[in-house]
Amino acid sequence: MLRLHGFASSNYHNVVKLVLIEKGIAFEEVTVYPPADEAYTSKNPTGKFPCLETEDGSLLGESKVMLNYLEDAYPDVRLLPEDPLGRARVRELMEVIDLYLELPARTLYPEALFGGKVSDEVKDAARLMLIRGVTGLKQRARFEPYIAGPELSLADFGAAIHLPLISITSKAIYGDDLLATIPAVSAHRELMNERQSMQRVKAERRDDVPHFTKHFANATRTR
Repeated sequence: MLRLHGFASSNYHNVVKLVLIEKGIAFEEVTVYPPADEAYTSKNPTGKFPCLETEDGSLLGESKVMLNYLEDAYPDVRLLPEDPLGRARVRELMEVIDLYLELPARTLYPEALFGGKVSDEVKDAARLMLIRGVTGLKQRARFEPYIAGPELSLADFGAAIHLPLISITSKAIYGDDLLATIPAVSAHRELMNERQSMQRVKAERRDDVPHFTKHFANATRTR
């Protein structure tokens, strides 16, 4: 059985988890909270979360690598198009969401979500990158009704997990939801929220938040 090491409050953990559920793959969740300890880094040397342990005990430590592995190893439920260009388009959308939307938004999370403070320089740099990401998403996404076209794909799960938080974050920091210029984003969110996999992941994330928050507070105090 596959084992997903990480925690249910983590966005990237949940993207992989959604794909496991959608593909009907049996898996076990092994809850591990950051910061990564020696036991975890022995599995994933970078200390990033999550980490996927395959049935033969092999370990993968990058979420998009995990998604591509699951697509190759468990092809019965297909989440990438058959044609090479279609597959490339899905992967391009995944990069736009991760690198130009989620990554800059992440620099704002300390203030937007946790009551901290972020410098004006960080906010300005993040805004420029987010605008670039919104432009890329507007040009590449199709929303017909799924983000890459008429069929559900790997890109839909990253969008379903990351885009709502990006909307919340940009509104908190800039007073504006930068994704509001793409009206189809909200319709896509509603579409994905109807899926049982998404409802399960959201419920389990809600249950995990207090445990993660307590662990994070304790880890911060002991540094």
